[in-house]
Amino acid sequence: MIMAIVQILQQYALLSILGISIALALGSTLVYKYATDQNLMKAMREELKKTQAEMKENKSNPQKIAELQSKAMPLNMKLMSQSFKPMILTIVPFIIIFALLGRVYTDMIVIPLPFWAGHLKWVGTYIIFSMVFTTVFRKALKIA
Repeated sequence: MIMAIVQILQQYALLSILGISIALALGSTLVYKYATDQNLMKAMREELKKTQAEMKENKSNPQKIAELQSKAMPLNMKLMSQSFKPMILTIVPFIIIFALLGRVYTDMIVIPLPFWAGHLKWVGTYIIFSMVFTTVFRKALKIA
């Protein structure tokens, strides 16, 4: 049974990696959306943007820059701690899935590239698909 699944995944490598990328991107995006306070994240990002704009305006005033940096530091820390929660929730499943994918696709070339000797194996293919679909899902779900 497992060998049959592995053979199907290998036979349709591009489609299976596409499906896995979509599933993981959607899953991680949903975890990010519901494990973080979106309103708080949006407010903190806006505040940081304002602070950065003020820092650009006050380039010639080192005292003001230091004051603005000390204001931005706690915001950055809070923003990072909010972003850390979904990462903790998704890291173990991702490690397991990537270990399994590594065994299934080992050295398989998924997308042959005539202009590059390395071609595109499963990791490169996954990364490209993942970046695209994560961006699409974040926009569609209005994630801060």
